[in-house]
Amino acid sequence: MSSLQSTDPPEASTPDAHALTEPELSGISRMSAVDTVRARIALAIDLDLMTVGEKLPPDARIAAALDVSEITVRRALESMAADGVVERRRGRNGGTYVTGLRPSVPDSAVEAYRADAAQVHRLIDLRTLLECALTHHAAVKASAGELAELAQHVADAAAAENWTEYHRADERFHLGIAEASGLTWALEQYREVLAELYRYFIPYPIDVLHAANEDHARIVDALSSHDPVMAVDVAREHVRHLHSTMFVGQFEERFRQDGGK
Repeated sequence: MSSLQSTDPPEASTPDAHALTEPELSGISRMSAVDTVRARIALAIDLDLMTVGEKLPPDARIAAALDVSEITVRRALESMAADGVVERRRGRNGGTYVTGLRPSVPDSAVEAYRADAAQVHRLIDLRTLLECALTHHAAVKASAGELAELAQHVADAAAAENWTEYHRADERFHLGIAEASGLTWALEQYREVLAELYRYFIPYPIDVLHAANEDHARIVDALSSHDPVMAVDVAREHVRHLHSTMFVGQFEERFRQDGGK
């Protein structure tokens, strides 16, 4: 698991920059950056991933984790505060707190995420294929220095106190494996897939993320033992698990529990 990438409007790009997306804008691609930030946090609250009274990280850290501007985060949270979903406090105990009021996420925002379910599952499958290849070669080629850096990323993720801190360590870990693989031809495609997938992550409780980080530690152990079979086995399940743990899987599970209603 990890965290999220930019929803700010992209700058001018090369003709094939959107090779991994559908030709026509759909789902969250139609949403503004502010609406996307709002929807991500509101969905986390709606799925009980954030609890009553929980304090959100500072705006700047949320902006860094979601790869958007701080003003975008501020506008999103102020909009949610106006609806009573969060409370913005000032002073010594200042910050943004979850109120416990169920978010009235605009239908368009929820439907935008649901509309992209197939795309999310496709990205997870693409990432699984690439991750297995990169992890296999990293188990063969990773240097002592690269292994030490990966171990440090695992330690940083373990020390993270919230999802924004965890995100950066998680991203550095997975990109570190990709770079250690030596498969330069696959790096750009992997970065694109990872960036696209991160756009769909929503905040998770830190204990859930710490549990996912245990897979990272097992991968490093396998890489250090130069055991590509074990490393790939762990990496494959780590990524495939996203089919059920990401919001698409949680929506689908809720749908089943409601009897398909």
